[in-house]
Amino acid sequence: MPGRSAAIAVAEVSAPHGVRGQLRFHLYDPASRALRRGLRVELRPPNSPEGHARSDMSFERFVILAVEPVPGKASVRVQLDGVTDRDHAERLRGREVWVARADLPALAEDEFYLTDAIGLPVERALADGRTQALGVVAGVTSNGVQDLLEVEWTRPDGRRDTWLLPALPQFIADLDGERLRVELPLGLLPDALEQGGEAS
Repeated sequence: MPGRSAAIAVAEVSAPHGVRGQLRFHLYDPASRALRRGLRVELRPPNSPEGHARSDMSFERFVILAVEPVPGKASVRVQLDGVTDRDHAERLRGREVWVARADLPALAEDEFYLTDAIGLPVERALADGRTQALGVVAGVTSNGVQDLLEVEWTRPDGRRDTWLLPALPQFIADLDGERLRVELPLGLLPDALEQGGEAS
């Protein structure tokens, strides 16, 4: 079972806002309630590994002084302590906003963080009662409309490939920390898997 990360990326610094150091954060989950006044956040370069040395000077820590939604967008305007001018705000553009897992809102029983699926095997039950292996979750991406899990698998000819699993409740039957069970409509899987083949 993959270890759960101690912190989770919840947003990206998309741009400065104004001349007094305000920032615009693009939320990875438009409905997220994770960011609030008084919260300590860590800004990291994009795609930083979770286990990276915390003494790395490229990681900057701030406390949120104010946060307000941007109407009609999956964004918020944020004021961070110590960021008081546009030049400083501009240097933070593109950073990912990480929050300690302990500081995140509690999840409902049927909810999970997409990052917790990374490294888990994906499988589905077949009509004859067998379980079919479909690959391993390798990452999370988005098509601009919905989040997608990148599932790596090995083709019958031995080549590695990836298929995309929409992170929607109707497709995800269960995630128990050891595997991700899915229920998929026809046409979503690569042909070799659709026909009942195993992902090695």
